[in-house]
Amino acid sequence: MQWLFDSPVGTDLAAKFRKQILGRVPKLASAKRPKQELFLWLLKELRSAGFEARGEWPFNVEKLGYVSICKFIDKVMDENPRRQRQLLGGHEADRKSRAGDGVDRPNLRVFQRVECDAHKLDSRMVVLIPSPHGGYEVRKIRRLWVIVIIEVESRAVLGYHLSLHIECNAEDVLRAVKSALTRWKPRELVWSENAYAEGAGLPSGHHDRYIGACWDEFSVDGAMANICDRVERQLYEVVGAKVIKPQDPASYASRRSKDDRPFIESFFGQLAKAGFHRLATTTGSKPADKQGADPDRASAETEFQLEYAEELLDTLIANYNVRPHSGLGWRSPLAQLDFLTGSEPERIRVADAGEVRRIVGIRKLCTLKGGVSTGRRPYFHFANARYSAEWLVLRTDLIGKLLWLQLEDEDDARFVSVSNERGEFLGVVRAAPPWHRSPHTLYMRQSIRSLEKRRMLHLSSQCDAVDELIRYAEGSKGKKLPPHPAYLEARRVLQQHAEAFVGQSMAAQAKSHLTTTPETTATQSSEAPQLPAAPEKSHRIFPPMQIAKTW
Repeated sequence: MQWLFDSPVGTDLAAKFRKQILGRVPKLASAKRPKQELFLWLLKELRSAGFEARGEWPFNVEKLGYVSICKFIDKVMDENPRRQRQLLGGHEADRKSRAGDGVDRPNLRVFQRVECDAHKLDSRMVVLIPSPHGGYEVRKIRRLWVIVIIEVESRAVLGYHLSLHIECNAEDVLRAVKSALTRWKPRELVWSENAYAEGAGLPSGHHDRYIGACWDEFSVDGAMANICDRVERQLYEVVGAKVIKPQDPASYASRRSKDDRPFIESFFGQLAKAGFHRLATTTGSKPADKQGADPDRASAETEFQLEYAEELLDTLIANYNVRPHSGLGWRSPLAQLDFLTGSEPERIRVADAGEVRRIVGIRKLCTLKGGVSTGRRPYFHFANARYSAEWLVLRTDLIGKLLWLQLEDEDDARFVSVSNERGEFLGVVRAAPPWHRSPHTLYMRQSIRSLEKRRMLHLSSQCDAVDELIRYAEGSKGKKLPPHPAYLEARRVLQQHAEAFVGQSMAAQAKSHLTTTPETTATQSSEAPQLPAAPEKSHRIFPPMQIAKTW
């Protein structure tokens, strides 16, 4: 075939054919072009040049020179390896070729760099909603995201957050950061007594010196939830960390390769393979992993609830931190962290506890409105609600001034602290109806306002906005669509508030009720409040804790 392209007529044709092999393809077409398409293109060009009319090669052989033409295509590809990777391997192979094999990876100090990413759980879950006809109804929910922060040198998971939203946002990332900076406590598990391995936990629960431990670099994949101004500002001011992002052209992360964050990617693979992929409710990493199974049906039949997934996720991550790691000389991540920090524990930077507590809450300058001139009680407009207090009536000197409003507790937006521009604390204001009764988050408030604008629920000064959201979600017609994410968040916030009020977790109350004997029940006073009967379905004794134990 080479003699053909060496001829005067074939020189221009060879250049065109090479350009056709290595050239750019249309955006809508696949990057990988089959040889059959290139073969047919060359035959068309040869016909137009009169080769077929003259009976010249390749029209004088049986297979029209297909084998020789394919060998020429392979030769052109081998002479241009970078373009070959782009055409045959796609963008991912081209991206991977820019990363090294890891031998030149810098030697980092402990707590110098952490990696953060979000992973969609490969499992279907349900929630049980009270039915107006008695009992409960099973509602399927969307697949949820978990945001994890892992320390690079020790491979220890510092903190995580299970997002109930459809997509992760800046608040979810900050909640994960707050989890890494606050003390971890083991959960009160409902269906297991020994799911946590011996010594399992996160570093902040393992030793006091890791509570509030800061890092220097925050490596992310460039998603807007990770690199927005709100997250970068809080990381710089509270943690003292710099965000390493692909949007920075001077950073190694600009090549946008998963190999730039190998440890968090490897952890997610282990979390799926050794955890949720072993359940009947798993969706798998790809459609072929389901192997004909129906995870939606399995989750409904077994009633694999969101609460089970939360417990399983916590035990899986806690047990991972005490499992021997091949990349650490078969030390566990917690043992490696102790080894690296044992000689110089004073080098660990610790964040201010007050700033960590307020890291998720927002802070905004607002004007105090109202007063004698308008005949209205002094008030602020803050986050889609009106705030006021009795002490503001006496502070007429503040009318018309800009004051800082700070949301101290991100799970209770009913109360906001007020300070002047110099940072001096002035007092606390409370949200006006209908936001004054039940604790809620700003995301819940935003969702309720959105539903109100769409005429899907109605708010008045005499109602409770959170109660209206729950009524809407639990009484929606058809019951085919998953519950609104704000409803899932309302369940979490109200449960957390109830546990703080009672002083005992819901899981502990359920355990105490399940262990109540008939003799004990008979001796109770008839005036004492009775708890609902324990579930009789045997399948509610679910095996996820056994999976966490064996991982």
